[in-house]
Formats: sequence, C-alpha cells, structure tokens
Amino acid sequence: MKNTTLAISALVTLSAVQGASAAVAVFTNYNVWGSAVTAGGHSIAVETFNSYGPGTATSLTGSPLPASGITWTATAPTHGLVTDGATLRPATATDDLVFDFQPGVQGIGGNIYSSVLGTPPVPTFAFIEVTLADGVSYFGNSNNAQMFIGFYSDTTSIAKLTIKVYQGGGATSYATVDNLYFAVPAPGALALLATAGLIGGRNRRRA
Repeated sequence: MKNTTLAISALVTLSAVQGASAAVAVFTNYNVWGSAVTAGGHSIAVETFNSYGPGTATSLTGSPLPASGITWTATAPTHGLVTDGATLRPATATDDLVFDFQPGVQGIGGNIYSSVLGTPPVPTFAFIEVTLADGVSYFGNSNNAQMFIGFYSDTTSIAKLTIKVYQGGGATSYATVDNLYFAVPAPGALALLATAGLIGGRNRRRA
C-alpha cells in the first residue's frame, strides 16, 4: 500500500516532572541520543512490544529490559490500543497514544511515526511536532518505521509522552511506536541507590 498524502502531522507532547524551564535536548538519530545518554551516566533499556499482541487492550503496562525499575503505561483515551507483536497504536485513528512513566525517566526515545493499516502497518509521510510544557517545540518529518525521535535531559525527569496524528486526507493514519528506548541509571548507580535506601531505612528505625 502506498500513501502519497503529504499533509499529515503528528504532535508529540512531553511533560516534565520538574520545572517547565528545564532543558530537554531533542534527537533524531539513535546513535547520537545513545551517546548523550551514556555520557550522562545512564544506560539504555528497551521495550520492543514483541510480547504484546496481536490483540487489543484498554491499556498496557510493562517494564523495559534489562530490568531497570521503570514502568511504562500506554493508553489511548477513547477506544484503547492495538498490538501486533511488534508495534503499538490506538484502535481509532483520532485517538492519541499516551505513555506515562513511573518513575520519570531522564531520557526516552523510539521509532515514532504514523502508519496506515497493514501487516505490518505501512509507514506514511508525516511531520512530527514536539511541544514541551514551557512551549519549546521541535518540528521534523517522520516518513518511515526506522525514524527515531528521542529526548534527553540531565536536569529533569520526563513523566509523559503523547503522540497525536493529524489527518491530511488520503489513507487514514495512526500514531505508531516501535522499540521504545529508556535512559535509566547505570547498574553501578542502581546498586548505590539500593545501598543508600538500606542505610536510610536503618537510620529511620534507630531514630
């Protein structure tokens, strides 16, 4: 299936746990994003969605691998989600695809694009507009399933990612995500945090 419609756009809105003025860098190259993540002292975990579907669900919750203590929850407000064992999209094209992260993450990225129905879904030409809580925005195209959109900040924690597709005529398009990548504390940092938690607990019990 081929879609020649050019007037399709997707809106990705990012909500931050901390102040709206915190700087968040935007990336369209996975390797560059990964370099920023590791330079910031984080490692990368991934959710491939391979274990979800084919099927539908009101919401989905999971954790990226390797185990990181991060939980993601995906929803589509009106009619739920569709999975095919590789990608995730809303059941209805007019729905947003929303991800919430617990706890918030320093970085998030993935293959984010719009697609028309097919097996697998067929990518369509799209423009991605990324808008942060303080009005900072990013605009670019997303015309294939390998397109990478990523965000990273060493000063704030990202709590929510919302993807919205604006229809422009032609085939109906859906917000689609594959291979969601997370910046998580490096293994050594996790061990340090766990030790600090144990020590804190002991101090509280003695108080």
